[in-house]
Amino acid sequence: MVAYHPTNRIRNQFREVVERPTELVRDHPLPAMLIMFGLGMGVGVLVGTVCGSLLDMIEGEPTLATRVRQQVYDALSNVVSPSVMRQIQSYTA
Repeated sequence: MVAYHPTNRIRNQFREVVERPTELVRDHPLPAMLIMFGLGMGVGVLVGTVCGSLLDMIEGEPTLATRVRQQVYDALSNVVSPSVMRQIQSYTA
């Protein structure tokens, strides 16, 4: 008879936790890929915004990220109402 040991239970739980996401990705590859793409884009935008703001403060010259952000604001201001634009700018300021 095999003696019960707490580490066996922990090992089994860990294995289940590791295998569950793998099974989900295998069962639903397209949604998983889209989620990872979205997360990557979000992290990239966040890092670009933070680094761009820091470089703006250091160099005093607008970076590519700052210029693109301004172009997006300008394009949106032609389509979106002024109150919505103020709301968008409050989120990104």
